[in-house]
Amino acid sequence: MKKLLLLLTLVGMFVTACEEAGVDGGVNGPAVSYDHNKIWYTNGSTSKPTLPSDLSAFGGASLVSNEYDTKKECWVITFDRNVTTIGDEAFYDCSSLTNLTIPNSVTTIGAGAFEDCTSLTSITIPDSVTTIGDDAFEDCASLTSVTIPDSVTMIGAAAFMECTSLTSITIPDSIAEIADHLFYGCSSLIDITIPNSVLTIGDDAFFGCSSLTSVTIPDSVTMIGACAFENCISLASITIPDSVTMIGDYAFQNCTSLTSVTIPNGETMIGNDLFNGCTGLTSVTIPDSITVIGWRAFENCSSLTSIIIPDSVTEIGGEVFENCTSLTEVYCKATTPPSCEYSMFENNASGRKIYVPMESVKAYKSASVWSEYADAIVGYDF
Repeated sequence: MKKLLLLLTLVGMFVTACEEAGVDGGVNGPAVSYDHNKIWYTNGSTSKPTLPSDLSAFGGASLVSNEYDTKKECWVITFDRNVTTIGDEAFYDCSSLTNLTIPNSVTTIGAGAFEDCTSLTSITIPDSVTTIGDDAFEDCASLTSVTIPDSVTMIGAAAFMECTSLTSITIPDSIAEIADHLFYGCSSLIDITIPNSVLTIGDDAFFGCSSLTSVTIPDSVTMIGACAFENCISLASITIPDSVTMIGDYAFQNCTSLTSVTIPNGETMIGNDLFNGCTGLTSVTIPDSITVIGWRAFENCSSLTSIIIPDSVTEIGGEVFENCTSLTEVYCKATTPPSCEYSMFENNASGRKIYVPMESVKAYKSASVWSEYADAIVGYDF
């Protein structure tokens, strides 16, 4: 059974801040608790709620009292010591939780701490917090915005996965990694600033962020993980710096609004399916550092009209330009035909030509797979 289903599951209440002593702010808004051994909450009732006996998720603090304050019109839970931890799955599946202020004695928000809190619209994370665990806010479908303080140095994988109402989030300069699946399925996210402290963007980090329109990746980033921006269908612009030396497979698959892209000079391989299904893509710049173009890298890029393959490329995967129905010009600069796989240029535009070095026409026309397109191969003075 999921740990505790603490406080709120049983009684349909929500934790928030009270007015007056111990708290700045009213019951309907964020506040900061100065009594670190207390939690204020309301449940829309003066009937005493039943609390579980195991409260270990609060850093070992033990329950002292749970009393309703008629003046403040809220419940006050008092522990025997400061609350330092919101433990793993502490509020898991508390579907009635709508607003929460974490006491500024807390340093850790555990894995799955607020997972499936589907009514949570607002949360205040104090400057005392340094770690946010895996899945901490996963499936918080009503959460609209989050500010993460500079004190946080680690945000775990999938921490905000499927937060479908999240429109904006502030990532502090203290973060070195955008973890795997961090914003997976955040379909309302329209704005994200990646700070200069970030070194890596993990697998599926922004997968399915269908409202995201533009992204600037800072010079600090060296790796973009597999599927990192897959299915970001509104992404029209992305800047990838030369500091990036590794882009994972499928990273931009089905980014249908992406119109142009420049692959960084530090990259040596275009991964499998990297731009597959980018139907709006009209311009691609491939640098001289690239030696391998992976399988289906540009398949179904139906707006692409021309491509230049630099002479550094020695290997091309199968189906790489298949269903590029507007492709009329392919320029392959290598004097030795790159090794390649089947269906490279299937279903291109009518009359598509493949331009190769003058001295290499015969070699291309007789090379494996290239020979299937011999009638389209033409000598060109590069």
